[in-house]
Amino acid sequence: MNVFILTDLEGISGINDITYMERGSEKYALACRFLSESIDLAVKTCFDCGAEHVYYLDGHGGGGNVLEHLIDTRAVKCDITGWQQLLSEGKIDCQIELGAHARAGTVLGFLDHTTNSRKYFCHKVNGMEMSELSMHALVCSAYDVPIVACIGDETACIQAKEYIPDIYTGAVKKALCRNQAVECENADKILTETVKNALDNYKNVSLYKVKEPAEIELTFYRTDMCEEAYSECGKEVERIGARTLRRKVDKITRYEELRF
Repeated sequence: MNVFILTDLEGISGINDITYMERGSEKYALACRFLSESIDLAVKTCFDCGAEHVYYLDGHGGGGNVLEHLIDTRAVKCDITGWQQLLSEGKIDCQIELGAHARAGTVLGFLDHTTNSRKYFCHKVNGMEMSELSMHALVCSAYDVPIVACIGDETACIQAKEYIPDIYTGAVKKALCRNQAVECENADKILTETVKNALDNYKNVSLYKVKEPAEIELTFYRTDMCEEAYSECGKEVERIGARTLRRKVDKITRYEELRF
């Protein structure tokens, strides 16, 4: 069993207000430690469950958030290119989403957004609003790799089941409002139990697939943001509104095919 752990920062336990996102601050330094400790705990749990190889990706804001010296040395760090190469080569059996957050426009979703909190208002595939987890799941499913666990805030876990009803979830905190959350008791235990349950049953978790060719839509917060993005797109992209771009993808096999 080979496991891939795709991480984000917003859904990690201990990161309970928006000021933890300010790079260079003391709270951000704490956030990096919390993230690294959560990854390390998840990695150790995977190996305890019999994993042969465990990989992880520092998926927040282009990376640079993980304190690698705190991570179990048996784990291998990858970037997005490495992740997709492992998928295409059949070297991943299942994936865990660690630090997940809710999609853009979610009530009581801690730091809710989809890929870009400053520009993107809504991201859709075939008319369905996407979260980052669901976008990852579409790529993984192209290679018959299930996303078996979602660990993050409570709303992110609820949303994960909208896409993958039998996914295992572990809510380690609950949003009080968009920019503030409160940690759940026994967050580490919730993490380890979720990983264990998911890996024990990973062959029974569904893939998330959509009808293809797929129609991708991205709505921006402002018209000028849409105009700027449109000016850099190829002929396959059409502008269908003041703030919205659309294009079709014959088959989703790479993360870049879901982006603009």
